[in-house]
Amino acid sequence: MQKRPGLLILLFFLLISCRNEIVKESGIVRGEDLDLVGTDSVIVERLIERSMSVYGRGGLHVDVPDDYLSEAMDIASKNENNNQLARIYNLLGKRYRNLAQYGNAMKYHQKALALATKNGDKQLLGEVYNQLGVVYRRIDDNPTALEMHVKALTLAKETGDSLLISAAYNSIGNVNFNLNRFVTSMEYFKRSLDLAQRLNNKLGLAINHNNLGESLLKLGHVDSALFHFFSSLDYNYQIGSEVGQSICFNSIGGAYLQQGRPFKALEYLEKALHLNEDLGDLMQVAISHTKIGETYIQIGDMDLAESHLIKGLNVAREIGSLFQMEETTQLLSELCEMRGQYSAALDYFKMSAIYNDSIINEKNINHLATQEAVFESERQRKRIDELNKQTLQQKAELDRQRFFLTLALILVGAVSFAIIMLVRQSQLRHRYKNVRHQQRLLRSQMNPHFIFNALSAIQVYILEHDIEKSSRFLTDFARLMRLVLRSSTHDYISLKEETEILGYYLELQRLRFSEAFDYILNVDETLDDAKVMVPPMLTQPFIENAIEHGIRPSGTDGYISVKFIREGEKMIVEVGDNGIGIDASKKASEKEKGHESMAIKITRERLDMLRRDSGKSTDLVIMDKKQINPFDRGTLVRITLPVVEVENHPKKQQKNFQKKIITEKI
Repeated sequence: MQKRPGLLILLFFLLISCRNEIVKESGIVRGEDLDLVGTDSVIVERLIERSMSVYGRGGLHVDVPDDYLSEAMDIASKNENNNQLARIYNLLGKRYRNLAQYGNAMKYHQKALALATKNGDKQLLGEVYNQLGVVYRRIDDNPTALEMHVKALTLAKETGDSLLISAAYNSIGNVNFNLNRFVTSMEYFKRSLDLAQRLNNKLGLAINHNNLGESLLKLGHVDSALFHFFSSLDYNYQIGSEVGQSICFNSIGGAYLQQGRPFKALEYLEKALHLNEDLGDLMQVAISHTKIGETYIQIGDMDLAESHLIKGLNVAREIGSLFQMEETTQLLSELCEMRGQYSAALDYFKMSAIYNDSIINEKNINHLATQEAVFESERQRKRIDELNKQTLQQKAELDRQRFFLTLALILVGAVSFAIIMLVRQSQLRHRYKNVRHQQRLLRSQMNPHFIFNALSAIQVYILEHDIEKSSRFLTDFARLMRLVLRSSTHDYISLKEETEILGYYLELQRLRFSEAFDYILNVDETLDDAKVMVPPMLTQPFIENAIEHGIRPSGTDGYISVKFIREGEKMIVEVGDNGIGIDASKKASEKEKGHESMAIKITRERLDMLRRDSGKSTDLVIMDKKQINPFDRGTLVRITLPVVEVENHPKKQQKNFQKKIITEKI
């Protein structure tokens, strides 16, 4: 790569300057004792700053990897400074994104992500995730964009990076704006605005005021939108951002146009046009001409409207802006139709349709380019993993050679190992029997607790002389107890029996609390409830907690959802409610906290035994729904179980199934 002479001179002076600073700070006089790696790091930082300054002035007319940034990349790579290299890659990705080269943008952001992950730098990782989210947002992949911005927000909160927190809130607001969720977008813009105010970040204040105004304008609150647009304009004046001023002028003009005040709108739109022409921003010039043309249509001056729309179309063609060409030709078609020039209106309408198709194709191409960049990154990771595997295989081969060289010692070790394994197998048999006894003991701890609560509820109805409900309660309770007693002798019962038990239990609880909640029991269609086997009454304690500690304290109509979902070879059992949430429940009722913890402890021990039985993973996760969605409430319990099936469900098969598990385990 060729370097410009001016750049080499700059590097020379930077090197001398850095060395002098190090000598001053350390008190070292001899130049040969300098830490050259540390000096290079300072040079890289100054090259990045210089690149950002030059690129900021040159805009689209400067190469993305300019000479300053290329030199910084070479030095950082030579010194294996992954942190600086990741920042350079992230900056390159951002520049390519602003040029709508989303494939290149994704490629560099993925490189930055890999290095930041390797270093474990959470702050840098958050910045990379936020930039990745912007790329996905630009190609209309809003769900993935939201996922990236939420990751950035989580990391920013962990590191206490207030600027990144504000940026992430703003980005999440923009995703919601793209999805036409304007009320939600305003909530995030307000959070970002509050942080910007605390940090006195005037650029953030300008951006968020304008974003809030756009959301309010979409909701039809024009006066409130204008307040935020003028607030944004004031901050842009304070920081001297002419680009920001231009955006505000266009926003204010659009608001006045929506308000039915075209002459007032024209005043600000013409300001935006003159400012954009001075800045040389052709994209904004095209937008201004189009908006002014639309305003003149509303005024009724068709000649001036046509003049500005033609100018806007020509500029849009010059810069290749398909979106702007599509919008301008659509307005020209409407103008010609209003004039009665139907042939010209049809021609412009066809042009608009062609541009619209081109926009869709361009979006698809951009989406494919970003996906290819992601896949390429994954392929590189796989190649690295394969090289690591080859290294391990080579090491294993060397170990095998050593094995043959020490054959006599290995034979002695093999005999010793066989003896140890025999002893170990005997211990495992004994331990497994103890585990089975523990599992039955734990289930027996659950049943008396459940019976006590049910009998307490029946007692209430009897004392209140409610014969009908008492009779109904006793009938359902008898059916439930028959099922519970029948299942208590088995380690596993069918999913059909489990849901039947839960159904009776939920009905009894509804009677007990005067039907203060509704519920749903949902079994995935891919699960054969007659063949799939589960531990009995595994979810009952969490349903009870949902009623007692979630719905009952809320004082409102409750809702409980119990779902059995299949995910490959795993079954996910979800118990959700709309109560006060587990965090609020713990704070509000310290007395019952120990009781709830005991139920969780017993269930975890049962799951641990199930894991030992099946040899497959199990898990229990309890979370407050606010962790998933800040505007939701309630508790969500997720139990992960292996999918265990038998060919024929009835009792003999259950016993054979359990014997089979024991035999396989031993």
